[in-house]
Amino acid sequence: MSAAAAAAHDPGPEQLFERVRELSMVHTLVRGLSGPVGSDGGGRGGLLMFEGAAGLGKTSLVDATRRIAATYGTTVLHAKGGEREQGRAFHVVRQLFRRLLVACGETERHDLLGGWWDLVAPAVGLAPPAPAPDGEGGDGAAPDPQGVRDALDWLMAGLGQRRGRMVVLVDDAHWADRESLTWLESFARTIEATPVLMVVTRRPEEPTPNADLLGELAGLPGIHRRDLSPLSPPAVSAMVRQRLGACSDEVFCRTCHAATDGNPYVVGQLLGEVVDRELKPTAANARHLDTLAAAIVGRGMIARLERTGSAAVGIARAVAVLGADATLGRAAALAGLDADAAVGPADRLRAVRVFGSGEQLDFAHPTIATEVYRRIPPQARGALHARAARLLIGDGHDEAQAAAHLLATYPSGDPWVVDRLRAAARQDARAGAPDAAYRNLLRALEEPPFGEERTAVLYELGLTAFVHDPRAAIDHLYSALAGTHPERPFRQAIVLRLAKALAHDDRMAEAVRLLDAEARATKVSRGRLRLQAEHFLWALFWVDDGEAHARARRLRSLAGRLAGSDTTERALLGMRAWYGVVRGDPAVQVIAYAERAMNPPLSWVDEDWGFEVPVLTALAFLYCDQPERAEACFLDGIAELEARGWRGTHLAFGHTLLAHIRYRQGRLAEAEAGARVGLEYADRLGPDAPARWYAVGTLMQVLMAVGRLDEAQELADRYGYGEPFPQAVVFPVPQVVCGELHLARHEYAAAVEDLTAAGTGLDARGSTNPAWCPWRPYLAHALLPTDPAAARRVANRAVGQAYVFGAPSALGQALRAAGQVIGGAEGLAKLGESVRWLADSPARFEHALSLVEYGAALRRAKRITEARLQLGAGLEAAVRCGAEALAARARAELIAAGGRPRRAYRTGVEALTVRERQTAELVVGGLSNAAVARHLAVRVGTVQKHLTAVYAKLGTDRAGLADCLEAAGFTAPGSAPPASRARGGR
Repeated sequence: MSAAAAAAHDPGPEQLFERVRELSMVHTLVRGLSGPVGSDGGGRGGLLMFEGAAGLGKTSLVDATRRIAATYGTTVLHAKGGEREQGRAFHVVRQLFRRLLVACGETERHDLLGGWWDLVAPAVGLAPPAPAPDGEGGDGAAPDPQGVRDALDWLMAGLGQRRGRMVVLVDDAHWADRESLTWLESFARTIEATPVLMVVTRRPEEPTPNADLLGELAGLPGIHRRDLSPLSPPAVSAMVRQRLGACSDEVFCRTCHAATDGNPYVVGQLLGEVVDRELKPTAANARHLDTLAAAIVGRGMIARLERTGSAAVGIARAVAVLGADATLGRAAALAGLDADAAVGPADRLRAVRVFGSGEQLDFAHPTIATEVYRRIPPQARGALHARAARLLIGDGHDEAQAAAHLLATYPSGDPWVVDRLRAAARQDARAGAPDAAYRNLLRALEEPPFGEERTAVLYELGLTAFVHDPRAAIDHLYSALAGTHPERPFRQAIVLRLAKALAHDDRMAEAVRLLDAEARATKVSRGRLRLQAEHFLWALFWVDDGEAHARARRLRSLAGRLAGSDTTERALLGMRAWYGVVRGDPAVQVIAYAERAMNPPLSWVDEDWGFEVPVLTALAFLYCDQPERAEACFLDGIAELEARGWRGTHLAFGHTLLAHIRYRQGRLAEAEAGARVGLEYADRLGPDAPARWYAVGTLMQVLMAVGRLDEAQELADRYGYGEPFPQAVVFPVPQVVCGELHLARHEYAAAVEDLTAAGTGLDARGSTNPAWCPWRPYLAHALLPTDPAAARRVANRAVGQAYVFGAPSALGQALRAAGQVIGGAEGLAKLGESVRWLADSPARFEHALSLVEYGAALRRAKRITEARLQLGAGLEAAVRCGAEALAARARAELIAAGGRPRRAYRTGVEALTVRERQTAELVVGGLSNAAVARHLAVRVGTVQKHLTAVYAKLGTDRAGLADCLEAAGFTAPGSAPPASRARGGR
């Protein structure tokens, strides 16, 4: 840069006028980061947003915040949104983290990111995305976006542990890319639990594609928002006198304010012009100010630019198009100049304050870049972007970076553009940015491609859209299907993905019929078998399947001929096991099919198959009274999901159904904690996520088991858990869970209505096994007050069905219900039989229920000695399960029988209440007391009270809590809340 150009700029930072309150707030918030992380009143993070029109000083406040943070020894992460870079995935995230991570050594980087390296390295620009596998599935599977966000949370937690307090600065957030904004908004929701201050600036009036995310960010509770106003006349006068001297005339100062409307940027530029023209700040010269101000923005600025010459205009346009990709050589090439010939025009642009004073080619203010860009004729602008894309590819940059320019070009039927956009889409998808991939593919479709390439683009659009919009995926996949020949192998892949999209959009009937028709039309035997397998899978989730009985017979016949030689055959064997569960085939037969399906184990991260079949196969073990085998399958599956970064729908189902397994075992405290984790994952998927139905239903069942009926009702009300029920099969069956809650609250008529309606639908599909859905035992209890005879019939039928299935837990539960509704000597005998069956089962809570019911019936029959024995055993079993309401009832019955209940456990894990167990588990998971309080929706003092009790009962302190729980045989699930866990400990 020439000396003349440098002299035209004031090198020092300008004083901020009329921003005392904003700077005071920054000081307060940065100071508030001090203190031990997670301690009460210390280490609290915050979110500060500066809003205002262009030129009001938002960037100056960001720079001031950076200086203030430095005085407190705080680490600063800084990024700036760019108008040309809005479509470039993770552009802001990379600015925030890449500089700091590159400065770390290789060992420190890998230690910092740990097992998250593969997920987060592409997002922050440390490594390219993993290459796509040759076929579907395999080690190159793309992570879901939530997994990448969790990895970024983990990175922030690691940086916090190493660097302490941090300030995250995001300037011009209205131009930030969607992927970065989504993470920032998610992270900001829990920022108070971290020693991190996030400062964001935006123009509220700027129309951008991501305005919805900024609106959500601005609406978060606890945010500090400052709306910047133009400077007052006294403030402008102070600026003038600071720059031009204390003798500046008052008329001159007032005219400066009027000419600039108090906009600090325009005032500064105007004063620079005054200095350049050597005008004295007198009243006589005030008449020139309006003309000078008009040349700073809008048409005046363009005229000023054009006076620098055509070469300079070309360079300015090239930099406006290139944005963050601008270098002198690249801008010169785009403008049609030699690099040496571009130096002079660039200096002239600095001299007239179109470019900034730094060595990097950048505009002095974003408004200038916007104005220059918008003045380029549209066709010329598109051509420049096309050339920019080719320049980037030629310089060795990847397609994802070039795609930001290709998106701004006009369609021309260029195969090169289609190829580059498809490649960019693959890179974005494998970096965890399916939205960006989708944008690239839509633009590729507009080019347009022809023939089979068009079908391939439509198919890829369907795959990408499936992540965020199954309905759009369905449209694209139907279009792809229409363009492929019936005998092409590619057709099967389209049909399979289309069926999955239909199923996830609750269109089970359409999915099943599509697959069935395609299987019948396919001539290749292995292809037909694959389509049949998928057809049987989605039929499992079809509530109104009128051909369920015929379909079950077909599957039985088919499975009997399979050897399990490949994944398709083993998936069919797994589905045969699950059909056996819901229809009540003998458990030994079900287990045999499940064992064959899982030898070797089915993968949860096979993109070609999904995780539904291994999940159902694992649950088959559960209902056949092998919960340890089921739990091992789920723990392995969850580990697969987390390693691959699939932390959305898959992980929500994984944690929820693992909680269901522990509920069936009677491990109620662990089940509640796991169900809450599953619900938190499901909540992150949105209000319409099917995973919510599973998580809410499971959590309601656990809450009912421990006797917290009001909490279960409040949960149902909060999530709208009731009619209209889903059109897809959900377990636990929502209508049955609602009936169970009505029954527990003695609302018998409502219970009968819900259970009868649910049972009618289940029977119609042949889903009669009480082990899977015990609606008949519940209905028997609900009918007893008004129709005892019907109650006995229903209960006896449940016993008969349970005998056929043969699982002790199901038989014991059905016998208990029969014993309760039949009464008398026969009922007492059935209750005794229920206790004996459940004693040999892994269902500890069901065993505790039967012990207490049997003991109470013995007391009423005056068999006091036996009653005391059963009630004492029932009390101990209830306490071990954490079933506090059942334990209270057992104590009352034991006292009524003249017994003296043993004192509840005073020490050991068994002595912990449900809340104490939950608190201990979350602390072991790495959460601070404040974070535990937020997760459990209690006060911090309550958490401390629970921890005091935990330490007293276990004889340990916080440091030894994890070892103590492990030594006692208490298996704590990975149940720290997903967002908090990543920031609470490593």
